[in-house]
Amino acid sequence: MRFENIIEFKNTIKASKSKIYRFYQKNEELFSDTILKKGKRLFPIEHARYFDSEIMFDENKILRQENQSMRNLIDCLEDKNSLQYTFWQMEWSFFFTIAYKLDRKKNSCFKQMHGVYDYLIKKYGNATDLRIFFTTEPFNNRTGYHNHFAIYIEDKKLHEEIILDIQEYFNYDRIDFGIYDRYKAGLFYMSKEGLNGEDWDFISTTKTLLS
Repeated sequence: MRFENIIEFKNTIKASKSKIYRFYQKNEELFSDTILKKGKRLFPIEHARYFDSEIMFDENKILRQENQSMRNLIDCLEDKNSLQYTFWQMEWSFFFTIAYKLDRKKNSCFKQMHGVYDYLIKKYGNATDLRIFFTTEPFNNRTGYHNHFAIYIEDKKLHEEIILDIQEYFNYDRIDFGIYDRYKAGLFYMSKEGLNGEDWDFISTTKTLLS
């Protein structure tokens, strides 16, 4: 952790000395992060974020969105006939986001998802059950669409190999993935805008029908 003295810290956050100490009087848990060295108080540079109104606004905005998503999730889970509830009850292995390098349209994203599934089935169809639920969403900061998808791989011994295959399949695109956590409501996030037309699909080797 990097530290600055009071003069340096004042210049970093564009605030007065009195404002800084008033802040730490109100937030004693943060004051404990500061250190006293050779009789001078040093302040963590990362604390500058607490004095930046724009950063705090963005963080509060994200927190409000997460809280709203959780409220919406609870409402959906109360409806036992909703698709969100059906998907949430299923077992999943990983959660992926594919941000394409090209500005793809909805039907192109749809074909990409079916393409990677067909590729995996051709290679592993006799070795493990596979299922994918995907949605297609527009970018907020550019034209085109991207995909979120959850994948279930029954044989855990194939997890690492299949992840590498997916990364290779989308090797020109940006990929984010992680172990699926049902308590992070990822599947609900994917279907937050509704499930319509080419915006989504569910593909499974077991041919499970959604009720």
